[in-house]
Amino acid sequence: NTVIMRDLSLRAGNSKVSPVDHYEMDGDFMEAEAFAYLAVRSKLGLPISFPSTTGCNTPISGGVMVEV
Repeated sequence: NTVIMRDLSLRAGNSKVSPVDHYEMDGDFMEAEAFAYLAVRSKLGLPISFPSTTGCNTPISGGVMVEV
């Protein structure tokens, strides 16, 4: 996302920001891993969101488990 990359660059003092794909890593795979990690934390009742990172009032878990 060009907007996110631009904003990251601006927040980093106009430093060069490159997508992970530039370093021969699969960004789509990394995103899938991140969501799997968050899903496991949610299933275990562990928080995935914290006041210091998202501004929520207390650490919270997220998502709803749907079994088919």
